[in-house]
Amino acid sequence: MFFGAEEMQMNSYVIFIKGDESKVIIKKQVTRGISKNLKANGFTRYPYTIDAENEKNALQILNKQGQEHLNTLSEFSGNIFFYCAVLVISLVVALILSR
Repeated sequence: MFFGAEEMQMNSYVIFIKGDESKVIIKKQVTRGISKNLKANGFTRYPYTIDAENEKNALQILNKQGQEHLNTLSEFSGNIFFYCAVLVISLVVALILSR
């Protein structure tokens, strides 16, 4: 252990999202009233808590997770499109050859 070195404390954060706006709150500080008020103002609670060093880091982690999710979804939909295209081409060739 180093003397004078600050140990970074990880907190669990809850994130509420409304369009491009977000509210990041330490999970221990979120009350039913805060949650209800934010939801009444159009915010949606992100379903998972984010463990991070601070609010800025929590948003960076959320953005990274979102980007990874979109990349995975893009790869999946690209693969499905490719398989469907191959299937359609195969069916057209089979139809032409059966005549």
